[in-house]
Amino acid sequence: MVNLFNFVNVLDSFSDVSDLCKELAPALRIVGVIYKGIQIIVPIVLIIVGMLDFAKAVTEKNEDKIKEAQKKLISKAVAAVLVFLVTVIVGVLMRIVGNDDYRGCMYCITNPFTGKCKTYVDQSNERYNKY
Repeated sequence: MVNLFNFVNVLDSFSDVSDLCKELAPALRIVGVIYKGIQIIVPIVLIIVGMLDFAKAVTEKNEDKIKEAQKKLISKAVAAVLVFLVTVIVGVLMRIVGNDDYRGCMYCITNPFTGKCKTYVDQSNERYNKY
């Protein structure tokens, strides 16, 4: 429980959310790189596996298996789209529920390879290299 209070105190020490985002930029960038990998690889794998299952059912020429494989392919395609659109869904929910302070922190997650995120990471690293 003490660790939670320390974490809250650290969060309170930042005067602005952008300062917090700059401090967390290296971790947010790692999360962003992992998320981008998942966002690209998972939909491709889901669609390929669904297509292979469907092709297998078609070669067997069994109508029941074809319909079952078609349903599985559609559900995998929907899952692939949802995985790809997670950041959009989270962004819409955050706009409905909260304020816009989260956008600065989300920038390094949604755009981990851009110059602005790299600048945040470099600034954070410079701060820690002084000590």
